[in-house]
Amino acid sequence: MSFAIGHFALGATVTALIVTYLLPRLPYPRTIVALGGAWALVPDAAKLRPTSRTLVAFHDGQWADIFWLHRTLDRLDATDSPRVSALLVAVFLVVTLLSERRAYRTGPRVHELYDELNRPSRGSERQR
Repeated sequence: MSFAIGHFALGATVTALIVTYLLPRLPYPRTIVALGGAWALVPDAAKLRPTSRTLVAFHDGQWADIFWLHRTLDRLDATDSPRVSALLVAVFLVVTLLSERRAYRTGPRVHELYDELNRPSRGSERQR
């Protein structure tokens, strides 16, 4: 099993990449990134109530991978290596730096073009 900080970092990293490159106009991007990291921790609720067979079974089951590959990360880092978690945190910090840089360096014209490309055209409305 991997450390909780590793799960959080992986979830937040993937969420940051999605918010930065696929959904750049989404409001409150930093809050959404934090929620993505918290989403990755949901299967660890079994550690809060280890007597609950349901939570333990959920943590160990294949459905835990819905939470940013929680089960897969636990299997890949079976020894609870601090190095793996440190690497995931470092990657998260680099992705955060890049996404912040992109957000501050993207001019208003880029945002206007993005909005124009994602706005339905009049022709597409008539075809429906």
